[in-house]
Amino acid sequence: MQNDFSIISVMRVDMPYASVNGVSLHYEISGSGPPVVLVTGFGGDTGFWKRASDIMSGRYTAVKIDNRGAGKTSYEGQFTLEDIAGDIIGLTDELGLKKFSIVGWSMGSHMAYRVAEATPDRVSSLTLVSSYRWRPARTMYMLSSALRAVEEGASVGYLGSIMNGLCNTDGFFEERERAGKSIRLPLLENTAGLRHQLNAVDMSRLNDPIDVPALVIHGDSDHMIDSSESVKFKEIIPDCETLLIKGAGHLIPQESYIPDVMDFIGKHQT
Repeated sequence: MQNDFSIISVMRVDMPYASVNGVSLHYEISGSGPPVVLVTGFGGDTGFWKRASDIMSGRYTAVKIDNRGAGKTSYEGQFTLEDIAGDIIGLTDELGLKKFSIVGWSMGSHMAYRVAEATPDRVSSLTLVSSYRWRPARTMYMLSSALRAVEEGASVGYLGSIMNGLCNTDGFFEERERAGKSIRLPLLENTAGLRHQLNAVDMSRLNDPIDVPALVIHGDSDHMIDSSESVKFKEIIPDCETLLIKGAGHLIPQESYIPDVMDFIGKHQT
């Protein structure tokens, strides 16, 4: 593993992009210690994991990527979530990572699962946050309708408002209303990329069992993906632990679960 870290420390300055599978994949690396790949969800980029990588920095090396369809990664044409998983595996090959842990949030949990499915001998542990085995129909209807409105000329802020409503809890909005605070909209500039991502989500189902230690984390007030989805992973992951975060929505504050993730990773470090 020492070899892996020395390779990472050289590449974090000299190579913010990796050429894998015909894609120019943007990535960021920070911290020190055993590598942990962090995979974000719909419309997200490396900035999504800023808080998590800061918390991890003293114990782990965080490897963050921009998925196809978002951020600075360049690609051509439609893709599947399995394609993005292949990009991640290609990046770990480029970085010389023989073993790593992987954490995926929402859509990113499907790519993380696919990586563990394809390379179980290399994945020390898998963490799925706000995950699901098959996307909920109501959520897909709302996101697809909002995105179509943007494609037809509506402000991209409309899609951002829908996503905020799905990702956050009632208490989140009530607190900001009482305080007179504005609510920041997510940056969603690449409409074509978002459509490609949503199409990929629509095709992805997790049915095949894997033999990798897994931690499934969910908020008990998630409006986008019901928390009951978390227990369904026990059907396909024999070695699976579940952590329910009280009062949390789909967008769980990272400080409320990343310490648990670090402990879980540490238990399964090889």
